[in-house]
Amino acid sequence: MEDMSNHAGNRAMTIGTNLRRYREAKGLTQQAVWEAAAISKSSYTSYEAGRGMPSADKVVSLAQVLGTTTDELLLEPSEMVVSQDMLPILRRFEALPVDIRNQAKIALKGVLFGYEQEALR
Repeated sequence: MEDMSNHAGNRAMTIGTNLRRYREAKGLTQQAVWEAAAISKSSYTSYEAGRGMPSADKVVSLAQVLGTTTDELLLEPSEMVVSQDMLPILRRFEALPVDIRNQAKIALKGVLFGYEQEALR
């Protein structure tokens, strides 16, 4: 049987690492993030240190502030399943500046929506 306390600890470490990575990529201080996400200083610093796990609504707020998705905050890269032919494209995407990457995400969502609608016909 899996040790759930260890799993929760690993997940907290993952989100802590991801919070720091996305915060630094965006050039933000911890204070800028906790203020924009309406989270207390002590809560945010414990999340980033991997000592605490934010509630679902806080994860959504943090993802919005950091310009990323909840999956990207919660999951380790190895947990995200990506086909091998997509990896070079995703590497190029990740190399984009954050503001351009956010614009590209919006555009990609629109393109995918169009293809999904076409598939339903």
